[in-house]
Amino acid sequence: MPQDPVIFDQTDNTGHAARAVEGPVMLVNLFTPKPGQEQAFIDAQTAEYRRLEVEGWMGNRLGRSVDGGKLVNVAVFSSLAAYKLWRASDAFAAHVEVIRPHVEQAAPGMYEILYSAGQIP
Repeated sequence: MPQDPVIFDQTDNTGHAARAVEGPVMLVNLFTPKPGQEQAFIDAQTAEYRRLEVEGWMGNRLGRSVDGGKLVNVAVFSSLAAYKLWRASDAFAAHVEVIRPHVEQAAPGMYEILYSAGQIP
């Protein structure tokens, strides 16, 4: 069965290294919107941020590549366990269906936060 291009997480979140991760984690997802759907995706995704405030969620950022064509979502969760609970939730499944019509491809991956500095707007 082919993997869903909207939700296929390229990071092994269950392996030995993932089990050793403690503390906050960062989801980085590079989206390619369907032609003519960039603004519709931005509108849908930002509306979802307000709806998807779940336990363990610490915040999101959405950016656009300066040359156009790609959007990046960065979400921070208090732990890998909090992310996994969100990912397995009905709220996440509903979120995917909201953004699916606007997305050609997504490339999500989970990262351990190693260092943090400054105040990101």
